[in-house]
Amino acid sequence: MPYIQLQNFSGIVPRTGPTQLDASQAQIAVNVRETSKELRSWKKEVFEYTPNYANVQTIYKLYNTSSGAYRWLEWTTDVDVVVGPVGDITESRIYYTGDGAPKKTNWALATTSGAGTKPFPNAYYNMGVLAPAAAPTLVKSGGSGTVYEDRAYIYTNVSTFGSVQEESAPSPAGTVNTVEPNATVTVSGFSSVAVSGYNITSRRIYRSVTGTGSVVYAFVVEIPVATASYADTVLAVNLGGTLESLYYTEPPSTLQGIVAMANGILAGFTGNQVWFCEPYLPHAWPANYMMTVNDEIVGLGVFDSSVVVLTEHQPFVITGTTPGGMSQAKLPMMQPCVSKKSITTDQYGILYASPNGLVSIGSGTQDVVTTALYTREEWQTLNPSTFVSKVYNNLYIGFYTAGGVTQSIVIARGDVPPLFVLDYSASALYIDHSNASIYAVSTVDNLIYQLDADTNNNTFYEWMSKKFVMPNPVNFAAFKVIANYDYISDGAAYNALVASIIAANQALFASASGNLQSALNANILNSFPVNGSILTTIPGSTATTRTITIFVYGDGSLIYTTGVTNQEPIRLPATTKAYTYEIKISGNVPVRGFDMATSIGELRALGNG
Repeated sequence: MPYIQLQNFSGIVPRTGPTQLDASQAQIAVNVRETSKELRSWKKEVFEYTPNYANVQTIYKLYNTSSGAYRWLEWTTDVDVVVGPVGDITESRIYYTGDGAPKKTNWALATTSGAGTKPFPNAYYNMGVLAPAAAPTLVKSGGSGTVYEDRAYIYTNVSTFGSVQEESAPSPAGTVNTVEPNATVTVSGFSSVAVSGYNITSRRIYRSVTGTGSVVYAFVVEIPVATASYADTVLAVNLGGTLESLYYTEPPSTLQGIVAMANGILAGFTGNQVWFCEPYLPHAWPANYMMTVNDEIVGLGVFDSSVVVLTEHQPFVITGTTPGGMSQAKLPMMQPCVSKKSITTDQYGILYASPNGLVSIGSGTQDVVTTALYTREEWQTLNPSTFVSKVYNNLYIGFYTAGGVTQSIVIARGDVPPLFVLDYSASALYIDHSNASIYAVSTVDNLIYQLDADTNNNTFYEWMSKKFVMPNPVNFAAFKVIANYDYISDGAAYNALVASIIAANQALFASASGNLQSALNANILNSFPVNGSILTTIPGSTATTRTITIFVYGDGSLIYTTGVTNQEPIRLPATTKAYTYEIKISGNVPVRGFDMATSIGELRALGNG
């Protein structure tokens, strides 16, 4: 007996012809969530924030880790943000590149101590610490005896960034000869410091100590930046620790693509150079740690103890646990990266868009994961150089612009990765790692929305089956849809509850003559929330309709369409025969299966559900 049975619903496979698809695969799969092999909708988006800028390209949700308050940071350029590697539970320190020279900010700076006005961040410092340009001036006075030493003095600038002090590279050395132990050396002539951008608050003075075969600089004193001179009378035995910032430099002014590695190491790139900071010292980027690759770099990604360097030709992997002990390898795959904003990370490694497809590089993995879905030619129609991507709930989400229209794909990893389409258009994405939520800047209105967020309302999905080819013309008699029909009745009940609450509030407002007891001082403390009243909070309304609609196509023409509200069989027109059949299911109610047969008896015998 001829029949069509749909279950274990999956996604689209563009490279496979519509008659060659598996029964579970689709020609169209829009707004379908890859969950439990059923047709389920994504939740609708919820408005979050109105940006200040008209063309936002990057967003970041900065939390006050003490209070839980947050502010949306926004930029009109492609900015990369990493959390500071130093332990921080109160200041919310971040470091970022892509907005001019590399920068850093924290809650107090970004929000003007918690208040502030849009756009955020309100303020920032340069990521590095400016080193002094001039050697100190040295004048010896006093002293006696025949024991003496020749000394060299240097000094550093110290920047205060919240509770963190960050030290610059040293100044050129100044020297003074024949200094007796009881002599005084007055150190002055310090370079003026930058008025803004660094917050240099003090200087540290060091002097040379001669050891066996080497000379080191030992700490003498730290003085406020406003202090013009210091009289050094410290005996050698009382000197402090040795200078650690000898080779510290600011990051290059063109550094971009900053990423966080293990062990407190940050990495970034400029041109064909990859730079690394000192572990847990994100202001210090010694030039001797820098490594070069053969090609112009597009972006960086991180997995395990490796940074993947994605270039205009082929990728490199740099691996190590210390910035001075990194090793480099060129991967034997010619897969250029065509979009820096396509670079993201999942449980297998990093993902990025190449001209040939979506590439995955991880521990023991080097592959084009979309080979089973797209030919190169089909992938090129997506305009991969425009991809903006994130991984959300183990799903790769990539937005792209082709033909002036922004669209998206959603991929769940697997041998033949299920592929779906989201009916949404975004120019920037952000994953909130505190709660794993995803946010997007809509290309329609430039507002920030939380995607997949409305607990009461779902998007409408659309799923179209493969093209089923019959050996002879067939007249199918009936079909049934196996679905969660309680979902439809639940929606009606929910809307009825909302209507009853509104009516009760209206009655309460009338009986109270408008006195909602919302004045703070007129009630017992803690009786109402701030700005609360005696009215009952109205929950968000559910969708006005929760539906399933079936479309049956025969030989390319629509034969029959109807809404479905229960699992009872639905009869088809008796006069229609066709060689090919396609089934389209649209709605926002979970569907588990679909059966179609040439008689009611055969339909019941299929046993789907």
